[in-house]
Amino acid sequence: MASIYIHIPFCHSKCYYCGFHSVASLREKNGMLEALSKEINLRKDYLKGESIQSIYFGGGTPSIIAVNDLNKILESIKGIHRIDKDAEITLEANPEDLSLEYLRDLKEIGINRISIGIQCLFDDILLFINRRHSVEKAMQAIDMARQVGIDNISIDLIYGIPGLTKDRWAQSLEKLKDLP
Repeated sequence: MASIYIHIPFCHSKCYYCGFHSVASLREKNGMLEALSKEINLRKDYLKGESIQSIYFGGGTPSIIAVNDLNKILESIKGIHRIDKDAEITLEANPEDLSLEYLRDLKEIGINRISIGIQCLFDDILLFINRRHSVEKAMQAIDMARQVGIDNISIDLIYGIPGLTKDRWAQSLEKLKDLP
C-alpha cells in the first residue's frame, strides 16, 4: 500500500507536551508550501507508479492553513501520482479550527477523514496543557464533521496527563464510546 504523509509544521501556539517539530507562526507558510511542492516533484519516482491509498496531513496543526493551500498540495500530488478512488485522505485538526464552512470545503477537495486533537475531555486539564479549545468546542467539532458528511473521524486523547485520574480517563472513554 502506497501512502504519503505531509507534515504541516504550523500551530497557533506550542502545547506544553508536544515533541513534534512545529512553530507557533505562519510567517514561513508560503515558503514552506513552495518547498513542499518542489519536494513532491523531486520525489515523483519514489513510489514507482504505485496507486496512493492514503494521504495524511499531520503536524503541527494542518487545520491552521487555508483549504486552498491544502488543495494546492493535493493537486501537486495528483499531478504526479495516481490516487486510488477509495483513498483515505486525512487531516489532523484542532477543534477550534473547525467550522461548518471549513469542513464542507475540506470535504469538497477530497478530505474524507478527520483526526481531531481533543487530548482530554476535562476543561481544567485542557487549560493545564495549554489547549485552546473547551470540551464543548471539541464535541461541537465532532458533530460538525458528521453534519457535513465526514463520518470517518478519529480522536486523539492523551493518557497520563497529571491530574487525569484513572476514573476521569474512564469517564472520557465512556463519553466517546457513546458517540455515533
